[in-house]
Amino acid sequence: MHYIKDEAHYQELKEAGEQLALFLQSTEHSEQEKQLALMDYLNELNNERAADLGVEFTEHMLERVTSAVEAHPTADAAVDQLYTCLLLQQFHSMQFDPWRSHPAIESCKSALTLLEAEGRWSDCLRYCQDTADTYAEAHFWPEALEYAERGHNCVRQLLKQGVQVLENGELLDLRDSAYSIIASAMNTAEGVTPEIERALQEDIGPEDYAAVLAEAKESQDNEPIFDPVEKTPEYLAIRYELEEKIDEALEHERGYYDFCKEYWMAKRMILRSDYGIRWKSPATLNPNEEFH
Repeated sequence: MHYIKDEAHYQELKEAGEQLALFLQSTEHSEQEKQLALMDYLNELNNERAADLGVEFTEHMLERVTSAVEAHPTADAAVDQLYTCLLLQQFHSMQFDPWRSHPAIESCKSALTLLEAEGRWSDCLRYCQDTADTYAEAHFWPEALEYAERGHNCVRQLLKQGVQVLENGELLDLRDSAYSIIASAMNTAEGVTPEIERALQEDIGPEDYAAVLAEAKESQDNEPIFDPVEKTPEYLAIRYELEEKIDEALEHERGYYDFCKEYWMAKRMILRSDYGIRWKSPATLNPNEEFH
């Protein structure tokens, strides 16, 4: 599915991507020229909401970059891999299927570990923050928690080095990353564990921890209630496969008005028929809320 009504323009964008792929692999142009051409194309796809072309292009790009990292595992190559993965996550979110980023994110774990070992904390930070957000959007909460914790460690390490402001002007504050950890943990079966509480209190102090915890609880209280079955091992084990089946049942159509109601109906039926899991939708659990 694509959102560009002008089929001729869509084909032009597709062909431009194919030409750009060849351009990026050539040895006749500088890295600066390649980066400028790449950013121009990605910005155009973003502006045109051509998410499917963006996914296709960045998937192929990620395959090439991953092969390069496996052949020569350098920090700079690893940064390229993580950056490409973030682009893929962005286009999946535009298609309302952020969960599809999961395999790509898994394939980038070794690159992230390499950069952490090299102390490239600012490079790791953005990746971990955005990846945590992608997983939160997909309601893959244990994974969101993992990347929130890794992002928090990045902030901790940067502050230890005396870095308080990133190149983009972002101020570093452990309270912000602590909030991300708590917000994700609250949506897992274990919740905010004593280990998490102890570690965060050591980082930001008991008073700031209590304030951040209260803020996260207040925010959660304002969110719709979700069926707690989503925190069980049985549900967690089939999440990705479940989304695939829902996507197929909906014929890959997403994001339209009242889409969530069609999505929840398909989800309830597939969970019951294929997995024997009884599940209630947010509409059922929040009768006074309006969903579209």
